[in-house]
Amino acid sequence: MQADIPSVVAVVVLDSDGKRVVARYFKSPFAGSTEELAFEKKLFDKTARTNAKSEAEIIILDGLVTVYRNSSDTWLYVVGSQMENELVLVNVLSTLSEALTTLLRGVPDKRALLDNFDTLLVCIDEMLDQGMILETDASAIVNRVGMKAAEGGQPAAETFSEGNLNTMFASAREHLARSLLK
Repeated sequence: MQADIPSVVAVVVLDSDGKRVVARYFKSPFAGSTEELAFEKKLFDKTARTNAKSEAEIIILDGLVTVYRNSSDTWLYVVGSQMENELVLVNVLSTLSEALTTLLRGVPDKRALLDNFDTLLVCIDEMLDQGMILETDASAIVNRVGMKAAEGGQPAAETFSEGNLNTMFASAREHLARSLLK
């Protein structure tokens, strides 16, 4: 019996008009970008009138399970196959939302996401690898994205406050201690 690794088909972020901010498809069931855009339009049309601000909502559309949440003027979607556990997808969505809120120092909106597009992409990359879920701990993702920003020539002090850095180092110390005790 083979155990399946939890995975995601796509992560999509749309603005309040249903236009794509970012879309990352992994193992896409669609033939090309035209079909992906049509799916995103249909998804937005079905979900735009719902109140998904406080908690994630679930919809099945075109044979795909999608969990979504509204954040300011953006919509965050995590798409999975019908065989994927909805709770796993909700966890990925919550992690993405929480990590972006921390990294952007506020609720993710279109302007902040576009201004920090590299942070958005690195955040998704740190959470998912070719659709496979690698990490669902928002603080671990925030730490890794912070390290990537520091490696990229941007001083970590400009990205995070001193208090956040101390928290990150404390978290890293705890993680290291736990791994050494195993």
